[in-house]
Amino acid sequence: MMTRIRLLVAVSAWIFLATTPAMAASENSEVTLVETDDSLCLAHGGQLVSLQLSAVSIEQDASAQVEVWVDRWFMQVQTADHTRHVLSAQVPVAELGCSQSIAGPQHWTLSVIRRLPSVVNSFREPL
Repeated sequence: MMTRIRLLVAVSAWIFLATTPAMAASENSEVTLVETDDSLCLAHGGQLVSLQLSAVSIEQDASAQVEVWVDRWFMQVQTADHTRHVLSAQVPVAELGCSQSIAGPQHWTLSVIRRLPSVVNSFREPL
């Protein structure tokens, strides 16, 4: 019985520590999914779906990078696609695809969004 409790506590602690730096997408408005008109997508009756970093996030820290994990759904079934995108002030938009493909409808959901640590210039001048 004690072994089960220890195992449960260890697994719970690991899950907590593994998910603490990341924020669930629903709790974060730094990144949104946007739909825009695109000629190829319109030809199939859909719109272009993209990830977009919010202007507020860019204004707060122009050097910050945000890691976004996205899940793709095709004809209401989740696919094996679990893709990673890094958005920043230099790259505030990432195109995902058309909401309507030749074979059927698809959509994306935000899985995890987290800020990446700032990169510090580690180059040193020789003494």
